[in-house]
Amino acid sequence: METIIITFEDKTKKEYKKGITLKEIIEDNKHKFKYDIIGGLFKGQQLSYEDSILKSGELILFDINNKFGNKIYERGLLFLFESSTLDVLGKDTKIIIRHSIDKGVFCQIDKKITQDDVLKIKQVMKDKVKKGIPFQKIETSKLEALNYFRSIKREDKVKTLFYDTSNFVTLYKFDGMYNYILGTLPFDSSVLKYFDLSLIENKGIVVRFPSIYDDGKVKNYYHHEKYFNSLDAYYSWGRLLKITNIGELNEAIINNDAKEIIQLSEMLQDYKLLSIAEEIALNKNDYKVILLSGPSSSGKTTTSMKLALYLKTLGLNPNYLSIDDYFLNREDTPLGANGLPDYESLAAIDTKLFDTQVAKLLKGIKVAVPTFNFITGKKEYKRTIELLENDVLIIEGLHALNGNLLSNIPKKNKYKIYISPLPYLNIDNDNRISMTDIRLLRRMVRDNRTRGYSPSHTLNTWSSVREGEEKYVFPYQDEADVVFNSALAYELGVLKTYVEPLLFSIREDDLEYNTALRLLELLKFVLPIPSEDIPKTSIFREFIGGSYFEK
Repeated sequence: METIIITFEDKTKKEYKKGITLKEIIEDNKHKFKYDIIGGLFKGQQLSYEDSILKSGELILFDINNKFGNKIYERGLLFLFESSTLDVLGKDTKIIIRHSIDKGVFCQIDKKITQDDVLKIKQVMKDKVKKGIPFQKIETSKLEALNYFRSIKREDKVKTLFYDTSNFVTLYKFDGMYNYILGTLPFDSSVLKYFDLSLIENKGIVVRFPSIYDDGKVKNYYHHEKYFNSLDAYYSWGRLLKITNIGELNEAIINNDAKEIIQLSEMLQDYKLLSIAEEIALNKNDYKVILLSGPSSSGKTTTSMKLALYLKTLGLNPNYLSIDDYFLNREDTPLGANGLPDYESLAAIDTKLFDTQVAKLLKGIKVAVPTFNFITGKKEYKRTIELLENDVLIIEGLHALNGNLLSNIPKKNKYKIYISPLPYLNIDNDNRISMTDIRLLRRMVRDNRTRGYSPSHTLNTWSSVREGEEKYVFPYQDEADVVFNSALAYELGVLKTYVEPLLFSIREDDLEYNTALRLLELLKFVLPIPSEDIPKTSIFREFIGGSYFEK
C-alpha cells in the first residue's frame, strides 16, 4: 500500500494511505480539538470533506474559531435555517440573507412571523443537527442549473449565474433542497450545534452564532436600531432602483446605466451628509465637537473633509483634528498580549494631552496641536488652532466614540457620527456580500497605491485590524447620534478593475492564497465599471486615487 506523510500545524507527522479523504483524517484527529473540525487547508488550499490527498504535505485543520472554519459554519447554518424555515412557514416563503448584525446575520422573511414560529424553526434546526444530514455536493452544467432555478422561479439566481463564465457550477443538496452556495459547506449538519434565533418584529430573524472571537459561545442579541435602520433605508432605495443583487447591477451596466448609477449613488450619499451638516448647523450653539469614527476603510478621512465643506456652506468654520496625531511616541507604545506594540488600543493614544488641548480650544485658547510623524514615530508641532465664533471642531479617529475620550466635555456639546460601508447588494438571495470584505478590498487597493504594500501584506495584517475593531470600535457604535453609510451601489464593479490583478499576484505557496481565491470568487460575477465618471469628491476616491482632498 502506497503511503503519504501528513504534517500537522503542531509539526507532528502521521502516515496515511495515499488517497485518504479529508473526512477520514478529521475522524482520526477530532479528539485533539475542543470543537468539531469543520475543514482543512492542505498546502494552503482549502479542501472539501470528500477531497482525497495524494501527496505528502502540511495540513491545517480548523474549527469554528478559525476564520476559514467560521465562514464554512455560517454558510452551513444559514442553509440549515432556510431549509427549516421553509418546513415551518411553507415552501412559498421568500427568505433573503441580508447582512451581518450583532454576532449574527439578519434574514428578511416575507411573511408575518411570531415568537412561536421562531421557536418552531429553532426546534426543527436542532432536530436536523441531531440527524447529521449531509450537505451533498453536486456538479452540474451551468445551463442545467439555470433551467432548474427558472423552474422554481428563482430569478435572483438566474440573473447572477448568467454572468458566471464557467461551464459547470457546484450545487448543494440538503434535506431535499437544492441551492447554489458560494464557498465550501460542512460535510453534514451535525457540526452546527451552536446557534440561536432572534425575532425582529415585522422584518425577519437574526441567525446568531459564535464569531472567531467568542470561543464557541453564542452571545446575547442586542438590537442596534440606528445601524439596522440605516441598512434598511438603503435597501429600500436599492429596490426603487431595481438593484438589490449583482445580477441586477450587471443588467444596468449592460444597458449603459452605469454612469447614472454612479451619479445617483453619489447624490444619495451627499444628501445624507448634507442632512448631517444641517443638523449640526441648526444646533451650532451646542455642538462644538463633531466626533467621527468607524472601522478601517470606511472613508472616515474623506467624509470628515466633505462634511467640513458642507458646514462652510452653512456659515460654520470647521477645524480638523485626527486622533492618530496624538499617538504616544513609538517607544512609549504599550505592548499587546502578543508582545508587539498595540497601536489599536486607546492606551496607545496620549489621551491626557488630547483631552487637555480640546478643552482649551473650547475655551477659546490658541493651541499648538501635534502632527504625528509615522517615519520617526514622534509627535511634531507645526500648526496652531484657535476656535472663534461659528467655529466647530471635527475630530476623526478609531476611538472617537469611546466615552473614555473627552469625558470632561458635556454630552450636549458633542455630536457623534458612526461611519461604515453597509452593503445593500447581495450576490443573490442566499449569498450575501460581507461588509468586512468590501472594506478589505478597499484597503488592499489603497495600501498598494499609497504605501506600496503587497496584497498579501494587507491580507496578513487584516486579522489584527479586525481584532482591534472588535475591541475598540464596534462596542461604541450605539454612542453615535447618526449612522452614515459609506457604501456605494457601483463600487464592486470599479473595485474589480483595481483589485483583481492584485489578488491574482498571490501565488499558491502564499498563506493568503485561499483568501485571495475566495475574494476572486466573489468578484467573478461582477461586470467591470470604469472609474472616470466617479466625482473627485467621492469617498471612493480615497481608495482608488484622484481625490480632490488628496494633498
